[in-house]
Amino acid sequence: MIGVSEERFWDSVPVELEPYRKMDEMQQERLDQQMWMMGAYVTHAVGVAVSNALNGKKSRAKYLGEPFSVSEKRERERTPEDDLLRFSAWVAVYNDNFIRTHGGQGE
Repeated sequence: MIGVSEERFWDSVPVELEPYRKMDEMQQERLDQQMWMMGAYVTHAVGVAVSNALNGKKSRAKYLGEPFSVSEKRERERTPEDDLLRFSAWVAVYNDNFIRTHGGQGE
């Protein structure tokens, strides 16, 4: 699991690992979205190339002038609960990294 030390993994109960699982799930979702967007860009580029090859100089297709915008749609879909889960995942990872870096709590 991403962000969990082996020691913390074995010393935790499942509910304590939930923020790590959620963060891993969010990162996978982000990667999936990025790969999907890459496929959309490639598809559009191939379409422009094929169109230009078949039509010659009659009508030239153009590649996108700016990137697709998905972030606006994503922002509208977020709920306060999503923000709370993201924050709690971030805090759990930050605390775990702090403990690993500084050798324990309170030191």
